[in-house]
Amino acid sequence: MLEKKCILLLYGEGRYDSSVMAVKDYIESCGDSYIVAVSDKELYPFHWYKWAFYAYRFFSRGCAWINNLHLSINTIWNRININKSKKECKELIEPTGGLKGFAYNWTEQYRRIRNMLLRYNPEVVVCSTPKLLRDTVRACDKAKLKNIDICGLVTDYCLDARFVNYKASKYFVQNSDVKERLVSLGIEDEKIDVVGTPLLKDSKEVYDKSQVLAELGITNDKMNIVIVGGRYGQSAVRNVFTSLAELENDINIIVLSGGNNGLVKYAELITKNRGIEEKVFLVEEIDKFAKLYSVADILIISPTAAITYEAMYHNSNIILCNGGDALENRNSHYLATNQLALLGRNNEELIASISKFMSDSEFSDDMRYAQNEFVIPDSDKVLGDLIIAIANKNRNDKISEQEQIKTASLNEIENLNKLDIAENSDKENDND
Repeated sequence: MLEKKCILLLYGEGRYDSSVMAVKDYIESCGDSYIVAVSDKELYPFHWYKWAFYAYRFFSRGCAWINNLHLSINTIWNRININKSKKECKELIEPTGGLKGFAYNWTEQYRRIRNMLLRYNPEVVVCSTPKLLRDTVRACDKAKLKNIDICGLVTDYCLDARFVNYKASKYFVQNSDVKERLVSLGIEDEKIDVVGTPLLKDSKEVYDKSQVLAELGITNDKMNIVIVGGRYGQSAVRNVFTSLAELENDINIIVLSGGNNGLVKYAELITKNRGIEEKVFLVEEIDKFAKLYSVADILIISPTAAITYEAMYHNSNIILCNGGDALENRNSHYLATNQLALLGRNNEELIASISKFMSDSEFSDDMRYAQNEFVIPDSDKVLGDLIIAIANKNRNDKISEQEQIKTASLNEIENLNKLDIAENSDKENDND
């Protein structure tokens, strides 16, 4: 057993890493824990992961309806099983044997998670994706490890039904609506804590608007509309950029390309054809992403959990473009319904949302108020303290169990010594 309490963080590469890294930084700053953070990329040999990544991009982006169908089937499956006993539910949602169980036990990710659990024997494991949670619960159960809490971290605004696992110890969720959804699917209320979305310190920094504008080469005082495509690249941004290029308003269009050459060439072509060079600013890279929040009068982004939460933290006027799958489109609907953002999924919605922000300052003030009420500013601290408390409890339980074993062993040895002494004494008496 390690000298310090051990916390294992498992996260999805590129999608849920920022929240996990924020929690990792906070726990490390407390200085009394041993942190192991592992991405799903590291749980596969490189060539396996490369093909898995291509498959993910195809099913989530190029052919999103397949991923959406998977989400829908899981939701329906859980609804069917909600009235059954927990024992029956466990048997239904987890492979127990046969060919399915054999295949499950031999997946590379499962085996590596099992090996990590045996190596580190952590007090807490936090998983940010449904598959990581499922594999970790299974590995811990198979290894018969005690005093380990397996926790799910749900950072989306709506629940991915694949997260439901009745053997998970705790759930850390984004908002109270996700908590209610988990409870309706049979997860005990006391197992669920609402923590918001942990943010990295860099994403919370506030910058001077004039300095950032000068850094971007913008010298006018026009309204700035910033477009960020997230991880989707050019498809989502192209439609938004084309719509904005047709606007006759006196605005600055700032596009963060993220080094996507296809997007850069497309934007340059449209800019040249429309003759709007003076209003378009292409930003391929920026050292601190939070700088864009300081200059954005209107921020057009994809409905990913981390970037939307960062934008709300900075009280941005948010317009959401199309999501990559059903879950992200549900995120969009959730934010729009709670007046935390407006929708811009097509040209008509986009223009209407921009006009709303331009013409109605009271609406913008109401949105900022709603964002302040919704956002938990120190979410990383809230979640980190919860994890540390669980780790302390499990660590003390392990130490107590070891002490009990040690005491029982010493007592057994003492009893054996007394028995030996008594036998020797009886032999001496017989000899006399």
